[in-house]
Amino acid sequence: MKIDSKKHSGFTLIELMLSITIGLLIIAATIGLYMGQKQMYNSSNSQAAIQNSDNAISGLVFPIVRAAGFAGCGALVGSTSDVVSTLNAGAPGPLGNLNSIVSFIYGYDAANTGPTGTLSITTLDPANDTSLGDWTPTLDTSLTGDVQPGSDVLMLLGPVIGSTPIGITVATNGLSTITTQSASQFSAGQIAGISDCGKTVVFGVSSVAGNIITHAVGSGTEGNSSATFVANFAPGAQVVPLQQTAFFVGQGNDGHSALMMAVYSGSGWTITPLIPGVDTMQVLYGTGSSNNVTAYVPASSVTDWTSVYSVRLGFLIEGEKASTSGHTTAASTYTVLGTTVTVPNDGTLRHVNEVTINLRNL
Repeated sequence: MKIDSKKHSGFTLIELMLSITIGLLIIAATIGLYMGQKQMYNSSNSQAAIQNSDNAISGLVFPIVRAAGFAGCGALVGSTSDVVSTLNAGAPGPLGNLNSIVSFIYGYDAANTGPTGTLSITTLDPANDTSLGDWTPTLDTSLTGDVQPGSDVLMLLGPVIGSTPIGITVATNGLSTITTQSASQFSAGQIAGISDCGKTVVFGVSSVAGNIITHAVGSGTEGNSSATFVANFAPGAQVVPLQQTAFFVGQGNDGHSALMMAVYSGSGWTITPLIPGVDTMQVLYGTGSSNNVTAYVPASSVTDWTSVYSVRLGFLIEGEKASTSGHTTAASTYTVLGTTVTVPNDGTLRHVNEVTINLRNL
């Protein structure tokens, strides 16, 4: 039987080369499509992460700023005859300044920042700064090593979030205790304020038993030189738990930058990472007279903290790492409340969030 060799012939070399070329083109197109989809996915996730950070700032930071200065039916602003602190000196401002400067807001301006300043972040997630002189005014020693270089620090004194003013039945000058309608919101070591809408006294709590709050005594930030109140309050006056809160950008225990919230007590600060992926925070203070803002200035230019009527906050927020394509070794530049911020071009999508908040408890 004669065998037809044509039926058993294989692919020619040209046919094999064409097949391989076509296959490579298909693979390349598939990889390109995959990379494009992956980039879109990363970008979408990064945008979502930034939006979540923006929402967290609105939901967690703004309420504390707006509530600052509230003390029952009174406010932590006025003269030293209207607001009296029985706490010993030693706390950072504004809490430690109440007997001389009655204001519920204070701040520290990072060196070389401000409306015409520049900030260069050469290493992502930089270590916290231990040089207190890198801020104006000089950063309080209680925050040594907690704040990253270039981040402003905002201090606020106001009610514990979620608390409500409670009516009192007895608060008399010369007594060491206050009798309230309910003392369940208070605990030893806490700061509190009592007001009758005409005057306010800020004091420390040494103990709570039933509806009775005992005024702190002795040395220490929450103590005072005597066990007695310095004013009479008629029934119906209100008492509310207070806290001093600070916001700044710092390196957390995980080594990453985050917006930090710190709450002060006599033993120091309790610092909690609030929002991850924040490169810097800048603050400007609206100053003027008669509740009219005439200029926004950094903390280093505030000459009278009682004349601050609003706050501008600016944040540089990161999305997910490597969420943009085509990044180079060139640095990226952003403007945050006038401060020119330069960061490494690491392919990370970033967003500037700026907002103005009016202080209402004036």
